[in-house]
Amino acid sequence: MDSPIDADVVHRYEHETWTRCAATYLDHFAGLTRETISLLRDAANIQPGSTVLDIGSGPGHVAGALAEAGAAVTGIDFSARMVEVAHRHYPQATFLEADAEQLPFDDASFEAVVSNFVIHHLARPDVVFREVYRVLEPGGSFAFVVFERPEAQSSIGAFFEAVAAHHDSDELPHGPLFGADRSAYAAPLNASGLSDLHVETHDILWRSDSVDPVLQAFLEWGNIAALPQDVQQKIEVTARENLESYRDGASYAFPHAVLLGTAVRSG
Repeated sequence: MDSPIDADVVHRYEHETWTRCAATYLDHFAGLTRETISLLRDAANIQPGSTVLDIGSGPGHVAGALAEAGAAVTGIDFSARMVEVAHRHYPQATFLEADAEQLPFDDASFEAVVSNFVIHHLARPDVVFREVYRVLEPGGSFAFVVFERPEAQSSIGAFFEAVAAHHDSDELPHGPLFGADRSAYAAPLNASGLSDLHVETHDILWRSDSVDPVLQAFLEWGNIAALPQDVQQKIEVTARENLESYRDGASYAFPHAVLLGTAVRSG
């Protein structure tokens, strides 16, 4: 893994990116990221009545699903636009605009903390893990999902191959856990006070009736609209061709491998 870029640059880049994607996330990326909600629920032992914090809640689909199952869920996101979307779609949960590096909660406020496809985007994961430890009750669980190795991500690979074919892009700002092996999580989590770390691989599928929502998700995430028109068109054509290889009958199935991590606050 390459050396991480300046944390402030990463933080700013991630905020700009996910604010840009807020309005359409539920139509696009949620097709993939909702597939791991049950993994998080079971790993964190979330029951009806459990007090839960969802870090990086985005448009609220994870928090909303857990709240619908009976948990008392608060979601936080650093993008005001994401919080607006979450409020509108999932009124059964509570959503706040907040930075995971400075959680606006008292010590030992939650029985469980979850984070879905967020940890590898963090500029300062060590700071966030210390905050997770602080707001967890003794004995409380932390569960998170991140992407596994890059070559195990079908749709992402199809998009990046298309970009590389038509555009010499600079390295994207990334935090220290972006693309990291599972072993990289032990040191920062243990340093935070969290213990009993367990990380395992799960295979999930992003199913879609059309290539279009998958393609649009990556075009928006990658800010392809900022490139010259001819380059945009070439990337879109090649990405569509790459994604077509995942046709499964009348629909599409994009396999992805993810890491599910769990840890506890033991005292």
